[in-house]
Amino acid sequence: MQAFILSAGKGTRLLPYTKFLPKPLFPILGKPIIEIILDQLKNLGITSVGINVFHLKDKLINFIKSYQKKNPQIEIQIFEERELMGTGGAILNAKNFFKEKTLIINSDILTNFDFKKLFSLFNNSSNPITMLLYKGDNNNVEINVNSNIIVSFRKQKSDSFTFAGIQIIDPTIIKYFPFKKDLIEIYQNLIKMGVKISAYIENKSYFRDIGTVENYLKAHEDLLIKKFNIPETPFYSHPVVVKTRNVGNNTIFKNWVYIEKDTVVEDNTQLSKVISWRGAYIKSGTYENQLLI
Repeated sequence: MQAFILSAGKGTRLLPYTKFLPKPLFPILGKPIIEIILDQLKNLGITSVGINVFHLKDKLINFIKSYQKKNPQIEIQIFEERELMGTGGAILNAKNFFKEKTLIINSDILTNFDFKKLFSLFNNSSNPITMLLYKGDNNNVEINVNSNIIVSFRKQKSDSFTFAGIQIIDPTIIKYFPFKKDLIEIYQNLIKMGVKISAYIENKSYFRDIGTVENYLKAHEDLLIKKFNIPETPFYSHPVVVKTRNVGNNTIFKNWVYIEKDTVVEDNTQLSKVISWRGAYIKSGTYENQLLI
């Protein structure tokens, strides 16, 4: 089995933080989200992974090479983009990689979904694409409820669903892709051509797109207060995690907090629902719902 991780985006919704770190390397409890995804794929038994890179690509490539060295059982192919090609362009740029059914996952998706369920549906379907959907905050994928076939995209309706950023495709379908950057636009055209796209509806698993600061903070909150569990993420028994010794006097931690190593916290500081990255310097004051670097 093989998989492809879409990792080239600029992460504009996470500015200014993505000026310093590409979104796939954003740490979840100290562990880069792309490492979590790679570990999930490894545990699934996937041995071949493709990854496209563009924004701050050197940092991402260095991490991928380090991961590959530690996990030689997985072959990772890197596809560099000279210009940002979008989700559709990324697949066309790497079309020679797609030699068998391929799990495609966005690099900002934190989930505990069992990918085997998606493979099972795909294997029992004659349709070339199966997309994972759930009831979420962006319910704009319309399906035929009798057949679980996708009808349209980007139409907000009460009975529609949110795309989880996870899908499986048969590589034979790629030959019908026009060169467009937007994969959803490509799929819209395929539907008009009569191609059927299956929908797998999953509402029992956890899905969080960490592509905004709000969602990035919420993912940490959900993990630390034990709202859900992801085996590939670090486990902490208490919602307040302070990994630095450089904590000043009269410092108060409230609700949940994740403070990384080498962080400096000045005296008379109150932190609530805060994440710090390694090496952050936190001046005296009150901080709530913030990412500090």
